Amino acid sequence: MSNKVLMTKEVSPGEYSDLFDFLMKELKIFKRKWLISLKHVETGESQKYFFRYFERQHQAELIRLFNENDFEGILRIPTGEEGSCATQLEGRYVKSGKLVSFQVIEARPHEGGRYVGLTPAKVFLDEEGEKHISAALKLQI
Repeated sequence: MSNKVLMTKEVSPGEYSDLFDFLMKELKIFKRKWLISLKHVETGESQKYFFRYFERQHQAELIRLFNENDFEGILRIPTGEEGSCATQLEGRYVKSGKLVSFQVIEARPHEGGRYVGLTPAKVFLDEEGEKHISAALKLQI
């Protein structure tokens, strides 16, 4: 892969392809080992993931900062409680930073419980991922 920053496509107005499916099915960066363990195909590292929850009134600011790659700015937005906030920042990475990825998603229980990508998923690879690993570790907390 020569491109070090990859993004998902818009699938309908304002909705983007899912980060997990993009990593697993399109890019094939991870493979399953046993039932729940996902390993990076090149490094053999286990995938780590997190969700950071935000109340609805912070959604526009979250999306703006995400689009600007201002992950430090996202840290300043107050977080909400898991289970009560539909807006979420999803992160998936490996500890070495060879892959770091994020996407802003929204849970829509009124639409059968589906999740919608509000932004393109951003996948940072190799040296680009290494630049963003510290942000991923801070956002995970």
